[in-house]
Amino acid sequence: MLKRELKINLKSLIIWTGILVLMFALIFAIYPSLINEETKYMITKMMDTMPDDILATFNMDIVGIETAYGWFKTEGYTFLTLIGGLYAAIVGATILVKEENDKTIEFLISKPISRESIVTSKILCGMINILILSGLVTIVNFICLRNIEDFELKEFLIISLLPMLLYFMLFFITLFLSTFFKKTRSSMSLGIAIVFISYLMQIIGGMGEKVEFIKNISLFEFVSSRYVILNNTVDTKYLIAGAVIILLTILGTYKRYHDKEFL
Repeated sequence: MLKRELKINLKSLIIWTGILVLMFALIFAIYPSLINEETKYMITKMMDTMPDDILATFNMDIVGIETAYGWFKTEGYTFLTLIGGLYAAIVGATILVKEENDKTIEFLISKPISRESIVTSKILCGMINILILSGLVTIVNFICLRNIEDFELKEFLIISLLPMLLYFMLFFITLFLSTFFKKTRSSMSLGIAIVFISYLMQIIGGMGEKVEFIKNISLFEFVSSRYVILNNTVDTKYLIAGAVIILLTILGTYKRYHDKEFL
């Protein structure tokens, strides 16, 4: 089952990984040539006109974007979490329910394969693909940055690998929610909506103290790079909370799928 799942999902893994790898490689290749005294001055003037809350949302109040590594810690990290999060959510939202959508579930349950085995193979496939995507992107970014400038290795590794917590949360949340659907289109739409709503909650929550509570319940806040940049470590409370969310959604998925009516 696992080998079958990996083969089926290989194309989407290549596409999404390719998007991230090519985007970062291209930006890191051209970024040094774009930065000179004139562009540095223009960046400084532009940032002076931006509200402090907006700068803080993208970490631009504590990190300059005059270097490629600085860009990676601000706008680059946004791309890493948002694009990777979309991939994880889509995989979770479709990998299990597609058996019903494609009418292959009737064939599977007629075989000596338990429902738990089906769920386990889907989970392992999703986790392996997320690890591959995150690992390849991290390796490419490391090679590109090492060739153009110095950077803090520990901080780089934490910032590069921390998004996996977000990826796994989105994967398992959407996997659980997909057990309430029979069509991949509906399930995938919900998964994509969860990603963008959660991202917008983090942005809106960073616009002032009155709405800060909105940011604190965003999944993207679990992997905020700001804490890493300021403390050179991860926020333990979010790791624990994320692990609890993952565990509960895994248990919920097994329970829902075991009791689900297919015919």
